[in-house]
Amino acid sequence: MMILHNVVFGSADNQPREDQERVIQDYLAALLHAGQACGEYFFTWTDSLLNAHILLAGHNAHARRYHSKWGKKKLGEVVRVFGRQPEWTVIDDDAPKRNTSWRGAPFLLMATDDFDWDSPVCRGDTGRAIPFYTLPIDFKHKEELYSWHRAYRDYDSLWLGCGPLEIPVYKQLALPKSELSQEGRDLCERIEAATGVETYYYLMRYWGRRKGDEKRRCPDCGGAWSRPAAEGNSFRFFDFPFMCKKCRLVSHDAVYDHDERYAHIGEHRSAKKKRTRG
Repeated sequence: MMILHNVVFGSADNQPREDQERVIQDYLAALLHAGQACGEYFFTWTDSLLNAHILLAGHNAHARRYHSKWGKKKLGEVVRVFGRQPEWTVIDDDAPKRNTSWRGAPFLLMATDDFDWDSPVCRGDTGRAIPFYTLPIDFKHKEELYSWHRAYRDYDSLWLGCGPLEIPVYKQLALPKSELSQEGRDLCERIEAATGVETYYYLMRYWGRRKGDEKRRCPDCGGAWSRPAAEGNSFRFFDFPFMCKKCRLVSHDAVYDHDERYAHIGEHRSAKKKRTRG
């Protein structure tokens, strides 16, 4: 859920435009770190008034009640400089009237990719993103979630580039105890503790084995985690063929099984698999 807005800040004739933009940048950065805004934004000057076009993560996401202490402080600086509250206008014809809620979900999921600016926290039954500024977690953990999201997208971008860092980066995405995965799993625990809803972390699985990959064990505890196939040959992302309730991990079938050199990445360490030389 991302809703495009235009926000008019006004004009402070007694200050250089660069200084006015800096005050706005600090405020918008606070919204990004709290999960209220997402993606990129840009400034325009219209009739001598400073405007910003920005994607908000949900309905009424700019409301002051969702601001962190930092956000409230930066909003105060905006009002002091411009002498007025920002004026927000939705410029999206299909903007939803309510946010997707974590309440009533069978489980929650944390997953994202290089092309995803939306919240990485989703419902397990619909796959819809839950604006993480609405989650009942501390602002400190919302900032950590924002940082993890950026880091994951950066890793995924490097992996897609297929350069010399492809394999080290893939390990960050596919191993349950990589630094990136551990940070994400810690956040999942925070979310589950706050909501009371089981919260799972997604592990990428690109390289697999031609035979027996569907019988692989949970890469963390080594237990069985294969699930029955979804009815109707569903291609929905959140119909996971692998789910470990103990470790709160989910994954998909491997995408590529024609080269088994890297199939061991993301497998349980005690699994005795013959590795192909490469």
